[in-house]
Amino acid sequence: LSNKNFSWTKKPHIEFVGEEAFDNGGPRREFFRLLMIEVQSSMGIFEGKPKHLLFTYDQAALQQRKYEQAGKLVAWSIIHGGPGLTALDTHLYQLMCGAEMELTDFDWRLIPDADVQSKARKILSCTTAEHICALQRELGDWICDCGFPGIYRPNVCIEDVPKIYSYIVRHYAYLRVLNMINQFTEGLNSCGNLWDIVKTNWIDFLPVFTKTSERISLATFRSLFEISYSAQGTKRREEEEETVYCWELVLKMIEDKGTKLHFEELLVFITAADEIPVLGFPEKLSIHFYQQERRGLRLPYTSTCMMGLFLPRGVRSHAELNKMLLRAVRDSSGF
Repeated sequence: LSNKNFSWTKKPHIEFVGEEAFDNGGPRREFFRLLMIEVQSSMGIFEGKPKHLLFTYDQAALQQRKYEQAGKLVAWSIIHGGPGLTALDTHLYQLMCGAEMELTDFDWRLIPDADVQSKARKILSCTTAEHICALQRELGDWICDCGFPGIYRPNVCIEDVPKIYSYIVRHYAYLRVLNMINQFTEGLNSCGNLWDIVKTNWIDFLPVFTKTSERISLATFRSLFEISYSAQGTKRREEEEETVYCWELVLKMIEDKGTKLHFEELLVFITAADEIPVLGFPEKLSIHFYQQERRGLRLPYTSTCMMGLFLPRGVRSHAELNKMLLRAVRDSSGF
């Protein structure tokens, strides 16, 4: 990636060490999913709670252009069909896009710095004129440094508290780290001016940069699949329908939280993606069948390239299928 001749726009061919999988889409989806996890957690440019990440104020990382590198990696994933960051705080993302907004509803508990948290709480706790006077004495200079010199106006009052809080949040989450944000968006723009496109269509890109989606529902998960049956009237078809009946019961168990299995785990197992892409998958996920061996037990398996799940024919117990799927998913280590 550090090679100056590296092409960010050319579709990458992914091979995992020790694996022989041909990259027809599955290894690439797995790679970009893991890459986005690393960008969020290992580069040192983000802080805060999962799905509410803010940028760190790290001048050394800025000098090393780590924020730009992260932007390039995110853009690389997006333009090649991988996931986006899906982790920025929604308020921060909207500020980055230039959206006009108030920050009075920002949850102070999302601020990583304990000292700033305490000060934000103190601002919100002001309910009397005496509290305002105490705020001016104790935090007045700090509030000024955050961009609100009006804290010392003689006519400042309780009605100004939401505005003061909003200025504090804007300073901490956005203005303080603006150089870092600009370097990050420069990285995004290095791949086909992606950030310019995002800013113009920021609402459409919300699910790409922030965690807006709820957990996958049964109806949504079921709609992703098509089933590859044997010919009607054959014994194989009867056994396949028995398995599908148990499959449906397992899906209902997942919805009702009657199993340790989750739709998201099955999605990774089948596609190598941990969420449904914003534009959907390029094709339907498929269910195929295999004949169970007389001796031993062959667990369900997948091909992430074809996004296919292979289930044994003739399963007569949904509890048995649930146990097999749970073991197959949990024992799977990807590529």
